[in-house]
Amino acid sequence: MRIRQQLEPGRQRLLMMASIATSLVLWFILSTPMLPPKAGDGQDLPHRYEATLDQGDVAANGNGNGEEKAEEVAPSKRPIVPAYILPSPVAVVKALGYLHTEQALVRSAFFSLKRITLGFLAAALVAIPLGIIMGTYPPLKTWIEPLSGPLRFLPITAITPLFVLWFGIDETMKIAFLFLGTVVYLLPIVVEQVEKVDEVYLETAYTLGASQWQAISRVLIPASAPGIWEACRVIYGIGWTYVILAELINARYGLGYLITLSAKRGHIDWIYALVFVILLLGIGTNKLFLLGARQLFGGREA
Repeated sequence: MRIRQQLEPGRQRLLMMASIATSLVLWFILSTPMLPPKAGDGQDLPHRYEATLDQGDVAANGNGNGEEKAEEVAPSKRPIVPAYILPSPVAVVKALGYLHTEQALVRSAFFSLKRITLGFLAAALVAIPLGIIMGTYPPLKTWIEPLSGPLRFLPITAITPLFVLWFGIDETMKIAFLFLGTVVYLLPIVVEQVEKVDEVYLETAYTLGASQWQAISRVLIPASAPGIWEACRVIYGIGWTYVILAELINARYGLGYLITLSAKRGHIDWIYALVFVILLLGIGTNKLFLLGARQLFGGREA
């Protein structure tokens, strides 16, 4: 294979499927009990998991004889990687079922998607027009960039208390938090995409008698639109990073809320299940952006 040689679509799909299958098989091997138990097995568990097991043992015994019950429930084999680090695929699937029936998983996923989408739309409504103007008029960019540029280095989590003071603890705070977390990254990319438009296109438009507004609306915006759309696709995914933090505060529903609840209760299998849900939703929204790009721009590249 030559350097940078592209694979055929069929081979690409086959290689991707093989990668996923290999990962699943490796996961199954590492998490399935196959090794003989070692002496003192279970004593290296984190305290919260060990305490849960001990309480159940005592309750089942009725006489408080923890050692006798431990021998009865001691596993005959152990996995290569302990379950509190890597739960088995079966445990994760069961956790998905439990989260769906008992913890309103679908509703929580809807709430998280809604918050991310509203925060992203608010960021796009600000960043795209402002970025086009900044990329079109360098003096305006010079005036705004000293204020907007440093915000990219701002640790958003550090100012969470300020968001609570400004917006309260309801939905407005969460959406504002997601807005700031995405707009600071989307704005400079929009500016860059507008500045990347070849000057030849503008000169040609002026030669044909186009006004400044016509040059912007018929040259700069259409030429930079594929790149801006691609930036939106990437930046939308950042919302999943911040929604977990946003839902730490006064959230009754949301995937971030469920992850926090799982961690407090020590349900590692729940956390893995929720991570897979987030990955599937992220892949789904990414596919929608790619489909939209094909419908809107055809074969035009960013």
